[in-house]
Amino acid sequence: MRRYDEHALEELISYAAEWTGFSRDAILPDAVRRAAAGLGPPDEVLPRAAAGELAVVHALCQAVSVGETYFFRHPDHFRWVAKSFLPELLQGGRSSIRAWSAGCATGEEAYSIAACLLDLLPWPRTVSLEVVGTDLLERNLAAARVGEYGAWSQRPSGPVLHPIFKDAGSGRVRIDDAVRAVTRFGEHNLLEEPPGQFDLIFCRNVLVYFSQQAVQTAVRHLSRALLPGGALLFGSMDVSEPPPGLLRASPSELQIYRRLDARPAAKPAAPAAAPPAGPPPPYLPRVRPPEPVALHLRALVHIERGEKKRAEKELAELARQVPDYVPGILERALLHVRMGEKSAASKLMREVLRRIEQLPADEVLAGPEPAPVSFYRDSAQTFLRSSRGGYE
Repeated sequence: MRRYDEHALEELISYAAEWTGFSRDAILPDAVRRAAAGLGPPDEVLPRAAAGELAVVHALCQAVSVGETYFFRHPDHFRWVAKSFLPELLQGGRSSIRAWSAGCATGEEAYSIAACLLDLLPWPRTVSLEVVGTDLLERNLAAARVGEYGAWSQRPSGPVLHPIFKDAGSGRVRIDDAVRAVTRFGEHNLLEEPPGQFDLIFCRNVLVYFSQQAVQTAVRHLSRALLPGGALLFGSMDVSEPPPGLLRASPSELQIYRRLDARPAAKPAAPAAAPPAGPPPPYLPRVRPPEPVALHLRALVHIERGEKKRAEKELAELARQVPDYVPGILERALLHVRMGEKSAASKLMREVLRRIEQLPADEVLAGPEPAPVSFYRDSAQTFLRSSRGGYE
C-alpha cells in the first residue's frame, strides 16, 4: 500500500478544513494520516474524498474533532440564564422556550441547559420546553442519546447547579428521565443553515478551532437562528466582537449577546411600591476561562516547528490555568523527554498518575486526539519504569 506523502496528506487536510470549518493549525496531520490509512490507499481514498463520499467525510471529520465537554461548564453562563434571562422570558408571558446547544459533542451541555431551565420553570407546567443538541458527528450524538456518563463529565470547575442525573453504579451517572424528555439530538454542520429558531443558543468553545472565514459563516447562521429577545452565548475565545445585529449583554468575559430588535413584551407593571434593596452584584470572573484543547493545539504547532522552549512556556501556562487537564500534563512531560530533562519529565508523569488514579481505565479524555485513561496510565508507567523513576 502506497504511503500518504505530504502532497496527499495536504489534500486531505484541505478537505477536512472545508467540511468542518477548522483552521489548518487546529488539524493534526498525524490524526488525518491515521484516519485515511484506515480507509485504504491514497489512490483510492483521494478520489472518494474529492467526491465527498460519506464514509470518508465522517472518518476525516471524526479525526479532527474535539470533544472536551462536561456538565455545567462555565457555570456563570447558567447562573446568568437562571437569574436574568429566564425571569425576563417568563415575565413576558412566554408559552414555550426553545434552546439550542450548537456543537454539543456528547451532550453534557445540552442536558445541562435542559436541567437548568426545567428546574426553574414554574409548576404546574404552563411553559413548554425543548432543547436541541446538534453535532457534526453521529458517534457523539449516539453517546448523547444513551445519556450515561463517567467521572470525566463531572469536574470541580462545573458544579452541579440543578438536578440532572442519578447514580448508575460503577462510577457512572444516568440523565434523569425528565431532563431527557425535553432534549433531542440531531446531526448538523454549523457552516449550514440553522435547524430552526431559538430563544437561547449556546455555541461555546467550538468556533475557537475555526478559520476566520468559517467563524463568520457560523456566526451569521447562529445570529439568524436567534428569536427576538433571544440570547447567544459563546466561549471566551470564540469571538472577538459582537455578531452583526446583536448587542453585548454582559461583561466581555461572559460573551453573551442579545438580539437588538424587540424583546418579549413585559406584563403590565404592578402598582408602584417602595423599591426593595438591590440584589448583590453578580460574580464576574476576572479572567476569561481558557479552552484547554485550543491552547494545547497551539503548543503542538510550536512543537512541530521545533520551537520547544516556546511550546514549554505555553504548556506551563496551560497547566497553571487548567491544572486538571491531563493531556496537557502528559504533553509537557513528553516535551521534557525530548529535551533530555528526565527529572522534570518523571515529576510530570507522576502527576499524570495522580490526576487519573480515581478514573476508570476506559474513560475517554478529550484532547487534540481523544484517548482513554488507560493510555495515559500506560504511558506514564512505561516511562517511569524505563527511567527507574518509581511511583512515589
